[in-house]
Amino acid sequence: MKNNHDSGAPSASTERVSPPQFEPSVATRKRCKGTKKNGTACTAWAMEGCLCYFHANPDKASELGKRGGKAKSPTGTPGVFEYVARPLKSVDDVTKLLADTINDLRSGAIDSRLANTVGYLATGVLMEC
Repeated sequence: MKNNHDSGAPSASTERVSPPQFEPSVATRKRCKGTKKNGTACTAWAMEGCLCYFHANPDKASELGKRGGKAKSPTGTPGVFEYVARPLKSVDDVTKLLADTINDLRSGAIDSRLANTVGYLATGVLMEC
């Protein structure tokens, strides 16, 4: 009879290999020597040159902030102007807007945040009709 432990599968006593431990290089084991706008010391890890990434590249934080703000703004979403320019004078207009919004969302033409906003506001318009 064959023993279950002879199946070729690793046994519980097999030595486990731990994941590699990543340590900062010798150059990066120090904290940034820069100061924040409020005058306190920067606590980020330093790169070569004794500064963190943002103190070594002072315009990068502003650039990344602007890029993120544009991506999150409603005008950064394609198709926004189509929805803004549409007159909503009747229940039929609102119904058509909602149908178009649903279809645009399903096709990926508009962002879900815009579709959610249109749906929420259209509900308020319908309650007044």
